[in-house]
Amino acid sequence: MVNVIDNESRNRNNMMPVGVKIIDDKGNTTHTAKTDLKTNYISLESKWFGSSSNNNGGNTDPDNPGHPTFGDNYYAGSLADGEITERNLEWSGIDDPTKDTIVTFNDDPGLKPFGQYTGLTILGHIQKTVMTAGTKGAVSTLDLNYDPSNTPKDGYFTTTASYPNYVKSEGLVVGKSLSIPINGVGENLNGDNIKSPEIQLAYNTDKTLTIKHIQGYVNDGNTSGATGANYDYIVDIIATFSVQSAVAQLPPSVNLFAGSASGDIVLAGLTKGFDNSMDGLQVTTDNYATGPYTLGLPGNGFGYRFDLAPFDISKITIPKEELIIGNRYKLDIKNVTTELSLETKIESNRDTWVSSKEDVYKGSMSYYLSKIDDAYVDIKENSVIDLTISFSLTSKDAKGNNSGGTYPGFTVKTTKVTTYKN
Repeated sequence: MVNVIDNESRNRNNMMPVGVKIIDDKGNTTHTAKTDLKTNYISLESKWFGSSSNNNGGNTDPDNPGHPTFGDNYYAGSLADGEITERNLEWSGIDDPTKDTIVTFNDDPGLKPFGQYTGLTILGHIQKTVMTAGTKGAVSTLDLNYDPSNTPKDGYFTTTASYPNYVKSEGLVVGKSLSIPINGVGENLNGDNIKSPEIQLAYNTDKTLTIKHIQGYVNDGNTSGATGANYDYIVDIIATFSVQSAVAQLPPSVNLFAGSASGDIVLAGLTKGFDNSMDGLQVTTDNYATGPYTLGLPGNGFGYRFDLAPFDISKITIPKEELIIGNRYKLDIKNVTTELSLETKIESNRDTWVSSKEDVYKGSMSYYLSKIDDAYVDIKENSVIDLTISFSLTSKDAKGNNSGGTYPGFTVKTTKVTTYKN
């Protein structure tokens, strides 16, 4: 005999949800949560909806509509419009997501930690680890793309959480944890199991800061070994910041520097905190790198140079977010393996550069890149930058054999600096 009540119970049970998906206004899944079969509850984290246990969530600022707050990270203002100022480097270094990172600040935070500023700003990146059936695979780096509309961008991790990150100095209290979840569509990968990466900050009695990492993921939810990707938020820079009213931005048509120089370069017209530098700085370099070498006899001053065209560094951009006083912005210069066109001035023609192969001292040697010694820009006080790019060359004889010679000290000069607009 069929038990009608039992059948009805089974039917209703089959109709019960086993989890929920939270989607954005474009239908992209931002979070998932499964039913706890022991309690029949589905747990939804409050920070997914812009709130946290510290009651510091939700976009409660009517002056910044469209910029939601997640956890303790909030939209402090427009960096592009100059509303963020007094950015001074307090820490940069190696942040290992597998363990807590202890930050020692460059300056004493004071009795009220960084109370003279609005708070601390954070720059970082996403470390992606491919997972196949629970086994770790390739590890790569993704830059963050802040987009309140949550539109995916190829090659980036898209987040609706304000970036750069901003936390208020009043939250730097011993015993309180500040959360910074990196919510958003990320790489827009499909998966049944989704969690946003997050960091938590804790201010300590010894005036240090502890960074704790909570790994995010997108995977197929296979409990015996998931396939998908894990995501860790890695902190690169911590700096102070203050807020102010927007300031007029200098257009790219204005030369902040023009000439030929190395070392410290003072940029005319910029505020001391680079607040009016639009979307950042564009540095134009000389077409050649010059070396401290002469024609056999020391002091005759003829020298050597080589064409920088293969390195594609004639225009160097420094994003405004990196224009933090005390920051060293590292440049990514490609390795060049082809022969370099080394030139010199010979005794018979001191006013004209000619191929080094016409130089009777060096003969028919060919020159190649040995290594890139340095490649960075130091951001300094009072609107000063210092571009440092230096190369070492190595030589080969006419038969292609290494001659054993290494020539360091080829450097690059700056010829122009302007702002730029994305």
